[in-house]
Amino acid sequence: MKAYVINLDRDRDRMTHVIRQGEELGIPWIRVTAVDKFDQEIADKAADGRPGLLGFTISAGAIACFESHRKAWRLIVESEEPYGAVFEDDVVCSPDLPRFLSSGDWIPADGDIVKLETFLARATVTARPAASSAERKIVRLHGRHLGACAYVISRKAAERLLAASEAFADPVDEFLFNVQSLQFPRLVLYQVDPAPCIQGMLLGLDGEEAHLKSSNDRNPEPEKRRVGGGMRRYLARKGTRLWEKGLLLVGERERRAITFR
Repeated sequence: MKAYVINLDRDRDRMTHVIRQGEELGIPWIRVTAVDKFDQEIADKAADGRPGLLGFTISAGAIACFESHRKAWRLIVESEEPYGAVFEDDVVCSPDLPRFLSSGDWIPADGDIVKLETFLARATVTARPAASSAERKIVRLHGRHLGACAYVISRKAAERLLAASEAFADPVDEFLFNVQSLQFPRLVLYQVDPAPCIQGMLLGLDGEEAHLKSSNDRNPEPEKRRVGGGMRRYLARKGTRLWEKGLLLVGERERRAITFR
């Protein structure tokens, strides 16, 4: 499958970082010119921002990042291939990554998105894997696990998400991987465990290589707010949480950190 890497024109060192890994691993990256947070249209959107469904007042950097992912999704839809892989340019890749890009045969048939990265945070996943590849499990993701640095997305899911995100108000990883997002229950999400990708900063590489430091402005802390939707939606969320707790108790689900290897 095609591997799309998002990169700003001014971030040449980051692209060099990605190209070097591509040469070592045999990955022919397709560069997606990232949207710049300094573009006037992006700055205007940020200035007019209001808290979204999840409570975030989205920053210019987060708006530009989301629009960059939307550019990658469009390319995947236009490619007419069943899957595409999307990467951000601070990704660090395992030598096993090419095995996950060689075909989509390892992806469960119902999968919309498969996370290739880890944020080294605890996530709720199925105890029994749906599949395996390169001595790694492919587990269903049932809980919040942020990061949008490396993932495989189906063309059909990319098409749906483009339509659903025309008026987004939350950061892209919250939009995709936060259980309170309206998209989370509409997507079938999987996680490769251990993950073959990770952001450089999580390995401390941003201290050694200045170009791997994040240049995104931080979003303000989300407001404490109840997600809307009325009593029916509230009761449905409560019921889902009780069901999830029950599945954890009987061993059908696990809550644990996803490692990188």
